[in-house]
This record gives sequence, structure tokens and C-alpha cells, in this order.
Amino acid sequence: MAVSSSAGAEVQRPLATVVIGGMLTSTLLTLIVLPILYKWVESRKKMKFPKIKPAAIMLFLIVAGISFSGKLNAQENVITLDKAIEKAKENYPSLKAAQLEIDKQKALKNTSYDFGITSLYTGKEEVGNGLVGIQNQIGIKQSDIDIFGISSKKKLAETRTERAIAGKTFTEFSLIRNVRIAWYKAVYMKNQLVLLKQIDSLYEHFQKAAEIRYNTGQTSKIEYISALTKYKELQVNIKTAESNYKASLTELNQYLMLSNDFEIETNDTEPDLFNILSKLDSINSNPVINYFEKSTVVAKYLWKKEQAGYFPKIDVGYVKQSLGGVSGFYGWEVGISAPLLFFEKSGRTKASKLNYQISQQQLIQKNLEVNTEYNRLINSYTALNELIEYYKKEALPLANEQIKASDLAYKLGSIDYVQFIQNIDAAVNTKQEFLKRQTEYFKLSAQLKYLAGQ
Repeated sequence: MAVSSSAGAEVQRPLATVVIGGMLTSTLLTLIVLPILYKWVESRKKMKFPKIKPAAIMLFLIVAGISFSGKLNAQENVITLDKAIEKAKENYPSLKAAQLEIDKQKALKNTSYDFGITSLYTGKEEVGNGLVGIQNQIGIKQSDIDIFGISSKKKLAETRTERAIAGKTFTEFSLIRNVRIAWYKAVYMKNQLVLLKQIDSLYEHFQKAAEIRYNTGQTSKIEYISALTKYKELQVNIKTAESNYKASLTELNQYLMLSNDFEIETNDTEPDLFNILSKLDSINSNPVINYFEKSTVVAKYLWKKEQAGYFPKIDVGYVKQSLGGVSGFYGWEVGISAPLLFFEKSGRTKASKLNYQISQQQLIQKNLEVNTEYNRLINSYTALNELIEYYKKEALPLANEQIKASDLAYKLGSIDYVQFIQNIDAAVNTKQEFLKRQTEYFKLSAQLKYLAGQ
């Protein structure tokens, strides 16, 4: 199984590698290592073994373990779609940046409380003409206290934090969609490679049979050349498919950011597909719409914040004084401050109101776009689902039967090489078309899950 190149060998080869490693290791331990260790323990008082021997044995075990662990690691580096999404969430920079944005907005909540500027002063008043005057020993003043703006600023900070959370959700769903699409592309490339390798064994037998027929004089050289050309062409296609598969893994790894090479598990794709309950499925959980809704709320409270700027700000002060050298006097003051003219504030308020109205229209537009895209994709997804079922129930079984029948008929001499090649090419084209449609179906599923917020 480990060296086989026949159909299905790529599935059995990893298992064969592990079995071979286990058998070799157990044989070495049973026949060599354990008897030596036993002999050494029992006769260590009578015989003097060189001190290097136990160390050599341990070194041998370590080297053997490392050599086989490398093969086992190849098994461990096979990742599933769920694991790929998990790794992308852990490693992708944009998701980390989105979390930092949330932390930043939470830190900015403290800016909602604006208690103005504190002033400390000392000095004298009514000094001159021989008078001692009033001595302001120490004074403290708090000016521009924005009491009336705290509520609107606090609400604005909260909505900005909610928008940052929605932004992270939007980034996460976009990342998951991109990982799924890149994953499905890699699955397509791997399935193409597997299909070509399965056909490779068939064409290898065809080429050998054509060579034998030619050497025995049963057929002309044209049949042998055609078989050889077809076989060589398939080898080139396999090399190209291998290159495309590696490129698709590289594209997938831009989201996973794994340092080691890996393979993908293709058997867990179907359960991840989008499930259509009805064409009226709600898309209220769509991350894009949710982000635009939060942005509209932020624009609303920016407008409220500008409106709160019309309210006056509070000034308070206290001073400890001495009069004529006599201490124990004090003074205090309370006042308000506001701009005499509101041209600038009026302009800012109108602009923020217009910005709120713009964000409302953008939300309506985005809802319209998402709903239109969702309905379009649902129709395409439904049609592709029916096509996929047709391939699974009818086209693929017929293609498999066509390959088997053509192979048998050619061996029995019922068909010539031209008919054999035509039949095999037709069956392979059917399978390749299925893989292409299936990948398109998977990508539509990823996009629909994104739009539905799944």
C-alpha cells in the first residue's frame, strides 16, 4: 500500500506508513533493544560493559523515534475546515486589529466626563496708598464644566463601542467566508488531482496493452503512439494539478498563517453547506447591515452631542483671603459661560444632522443591495443544488460505468483505441464538470452563510 500508485492509493498510503513504522519499531524493541537491556541489567555485576553502550542504545531510540515521528506528523498536519476557521480566528491580523479597536473605544468612555480646567492662584487686591489690601492666600477655580453634555457624550461613547463590536463581527464573518472559499478551491484542486491519478492507472494499462499489441503485430503503430501520447499528456496534467493544488494551499494559508506544510481533509465539506429553509429567510443577522445600523446610531448621537453644545458650561471658584492682615475671610463664585454668537455651533449641528440623514439613506441602500444579492444567490444556489443531485444520482454513476465498460471492451477487443479514448474522455469530462459545479455550489454556500450571518 505504501508504494502503490493505483486508484485510491493516496488514501491508503498514510495508513500504510504508520503501520510500517509501528512494525519496524516493535520488531527492533522486541528482538534487539529489550534483550540487550535485560542482559545488561542481569549481568552488570559480573560483566563490565562500556559505559557508552546504554547511551548508544538511548541515542538509537531517540533517532528512531525522530525518524518515525516525522512520518506521524504528516498525519497530524491534516486539518479540517472547522480547524482552519479556528486557526484563522487565532492568527489573522485584521481580527486582532478589530479587537484593539473595541479596547480603544472602551478606553475613550472616560472622555464623556468633562469637568473643565482647574486653576490655582494667589495674589492681592486693592493694594496701594499705604493700604495692606486684600490678600488672596490661595484660590481654586474650576471653569468650563460640561455638566449638560455628559449624557450625550456617554451615549455616543457607548454606541461607538457597539459599532466597534459590530465591526469585529463583520471582520470575523468576512474572514470565515474567505477561508471557506479558499478551502473549497483547495478541495476542488485536490479532487482534480485525485481524479487524474485514478485515470492515470487506467491509461497506464491502456498504454502497456497498446504496446504489447503493437509488438505482437496485432495493431498498427498509430494506436501505440496515440496511447503513449495520451498517457504522457495525462502525466503533464497531473504535474499541473499538483502545482495548482499547492498554490491553492498557499492561498488558503494567507488566512491561517501556519508555519508548517499541511494537507486538507475533504470529507467534512458537505455538513458545512448552507441550508435553505425558505426563500424568505431573514437576513437581519447580516454583519454588513448590522455594522451600518450601528454607524447610523453613532451618527445620531454625534448630532445629539452637537445639540448639547448649546447648553452653557459651569464655572465655580473658592478663595481663602486675609483682610488688613487679618485671616479667616473667604470668597466664592458660581457662574456660567456660553458663546455670545452660535454661528459655528449652528453650522456644526446642521452638518451632523445631515450626516445622520446620509447614514440613514446609506443603511436603506445597503439593505436593498444585500436583499437583492441574497435573493439572486438563493435562486442560483437552488438551481445548482438540483444540478448537483442530478450528477450524484445519474451522471456520475453512468460515467463510472462508462469507464469500466470501456476498459473491459477494449481488453476484449470489442472497441478500438479511438472509441476507448473518446469514451474515457467523455466520462472524465463529466466528472470534471461535476467538480467544477460542486465548487461553484460550495462557494455560493459560503457567500449565503455570510449574508445570513451564519
